[in-house]
Amino acid sequence: MILTLLPKNLAKSGFSFVAGKGDKECKECRFFKTCVENLKEGRIYIVSSVRNIEHPCSIHDSGVKLVEVIESSIEAAIPKKFAIEGSTGIFSFSCKESCPSRDYCMPDGLIIGDKFEILSIKEKIECPLGHNIVRVTLKLKD
Repeated sequence: MILTLLPKNLAKSGFSFVAGKGDKECKECRFFKTCVENLKEGRIYIVSSVRNIEHPCSIHDSGVKLVEVIESSIEAAIPKKFAIEGSTGIFSFSCKESCPSRDYCMPDGLIIGDKFEILSIKEKIECPLGHNIVRVTLKLKD
């Protein structure tokens, strides 16, 4: 379980977001560690529960709420020969700008060099570059 703060209008169970690095004003805030430093920049998180604790915020007029989050699984494309459920790997893939499957080949929350574990294997993806790839659900490993 990871605790962080979100604007009150976004603090809802099931809400998904990509963690940022915070604004300039955030660094001066007494909640900086909880709000920003508890999360890894660029990673996707899902709100698992909302606590009934609110704080004022200089960035968000309505204030923020304390929430529990978990790091999200990620849908991605990998070469079929490496797609083995339960296996681990290091993400390193490329894609064309105009590729219709680019969201899987270069998904939010995943960068080249990230270690991952494959949770499940989905369908084959047609690749305009001729790569033999499949869609998988994966989770990041530390």
